Amino acid sequence: SYDNYENRRSDIEQLMSYGGNFDDVLEFLSQLSLLGSADGEPTGDTSERDDEKVTLSSIHQAKGLEWKVVFLIWLTDGQFPNGRILESDDQAQLEEERRLFYVAITRAKDELYLTYPFINPKSYTGDVIQRPSRFLDDFPRNLVEEWKVGSNWASDDPF
Repeated sequence: SYDNYENRRSDIEQLMSYGGNFDDVLEFLSQLSLLGSADGEPTGDTSERDDEKVTLSSIHQAKGLEWKVVFLIWLTDGQFPNGRILESDDQAQLEEERRLFYVAITRAKDELYLTYPFINPKSYTGDVIQRPSRFLDDFPRNLVEEWKVGSNWASDDPF
């Protein structure tokens, strides 16, 4: 028996829940490999670390951490919240995804960038128009500065 068995059990339950969001083991392990503390990355307060460093993190791994600037990517329905959860219409799981979104947006100290593509060019069925995550609707409009970045910006040669 371990003194911290309740924490261990909770960790295993969270891992099982997280694993249920993936189609296969390879996809699950690929995402799991991005987690920091499992591979020796330090956890805790990041304020005293190198300010010029970029940290890639899952939302689960970011719990308890903060950064001056945070980018959240692929905020589309089907990605966040997860497509399986949307298809199952499980409100409890949807609310858990909403809580994860809250965790993610509260990791930023100074600047938060929320991004999503209008089109997914890598879909198996060809280009698919994406719907922004329903969680973005929860933001007060007065806190949002919307930028529309299209393919035209890449063709602008400043030289």
